[in-house]
Amino acid sequence: MEQHITLLCDHNITQKPRSSRLLQMLCGITTLNLHINIIAKECTSLEFLSNLSPHLKLLSFPADKTSKQRNAQENALIQSYCHKGEFEPLIYTPARLHIRKYLDSLPQQDLLIIEDITLLPFACDYKKSFPHCKILIDLREFYPLEYENDPVWVQGLGRLFVYLCEVYLPRVDYAISVSEGLCERYKRDYGILCEVLYSLPPFFESAPKPTFAQHIKILYHGFISPDRSSQEMLELGERLSESDKKYQLYVMALSNQKGFLEDFMQKAHKIRSLSVLPPVMMQEIIPFSRDFDIGLIPFKPTTFNLTHCMPNKLFEYIQARLAICATPLPDIARFLKQNACGIVSNGFEVSHIMQTLESLTPEEINTFKANAHKSAYQWSMQTNQMLVERIVSGLLER
Repeated sequence: MEQHITLLCDHNITQKPRSSRLLQMLCGITTLNLHINIIAKECTSLEFLSNLSPHLKLLSFPADKTSKQRNAQENALIQSYCHKGEFEPLIYTPARLHIRKYLDSLPQQDLLIIEDITLLPFACDYKKSFPHCKILIDLREFYPLEYENDPVWVQGLGRLFVYLCEVYLPRVDYAISVSEGLCERYKRDYGILCEVLYSLPPFFESAPKPTFAQHIKILYHGFISPDRSSQEMLELGERLSESDKKYQLYVMALSNQKGFLEDFMQKAHKIRSLSVLPPVMMQEIIPFSRDFDIGLIPFKPTTFNLTHCMPNKLFEYIQARLAICATPLPDIARFLKQNACGIVSNGFEVSHIMQTLESLTPEEINTFKANAHKSAYQWSMQTNQMLVERIVSGLLER
């Protein structure tokens, strides 16, 4: 029997590792006859999807203005809606109303998978009309605290996310999240039981490269922002320049905060031991990273979500067979200890990271690389494939 599934993404699925990999795993389920649709924001790249399956159907809706694009009057209107508790105009925006039309145009769906909580109301509305349809949500963040250090956000859009969690989360049939810490918080605050689904990349066939003591290459890739302790990487680069160890820090960064990346690059240009690299395509991150020795995760516990993160880069570093150096965030520290594929600093300051790096020998780095190699298959998408198949099959059988 053919069963119909739709992924709802308030983003371009081809540019987000977690949702694109979930789609790959759905396409890999051979025990079920699945017809898969994708409703995604500003997504017109058919090449990525056709490489997965010729039978995927993509429906794209336009984007609303981002925080960078909105003017002061538009931001004030959003704040006003939030303060009054009038959330419908923020949920059912003109751009997102395409989603209703798209869902109505499809055969009756058996499962809706929500990749952004902002689209959960559309799934709940659909379920009212078709009660047999199940809802699976991927809670990639603890959304009520996504920008907890920004008072304007907390008193504005933060209220929207609290509302979404209080009103709509209890209506889902199953929930997954990225770490144990996030699962525990959703259970504590909203009574929602989540299962951990790590953001695992595809298995990459490779072998560790030997570490050369005269040129040890450290890589950080991903988003940078004040919350992510990114300015401290500038200080780390300066400290590395003064060290007797032959370290070079490479930062391959993106930023969604206006002017932050440009300011970071301007300052980094003056630091001898810090190089800023242009970003590569998502599918090229792991092969590109193989040329480095250490993968850096320098986050401070500045937010709840960072404190309990298990980021894509952690598992991408493992697939690239890098040693990992991380600050003592609880979920990451536990993982590194269990898998012996990296080292955890004694604290969150640049001085602690620097002490940790200076304590490492090339032989220890090679040992961590070898352990990453041993665990690479276990922490690949191939392991998640079985978990996703179990979850989807269980929901469709209810």
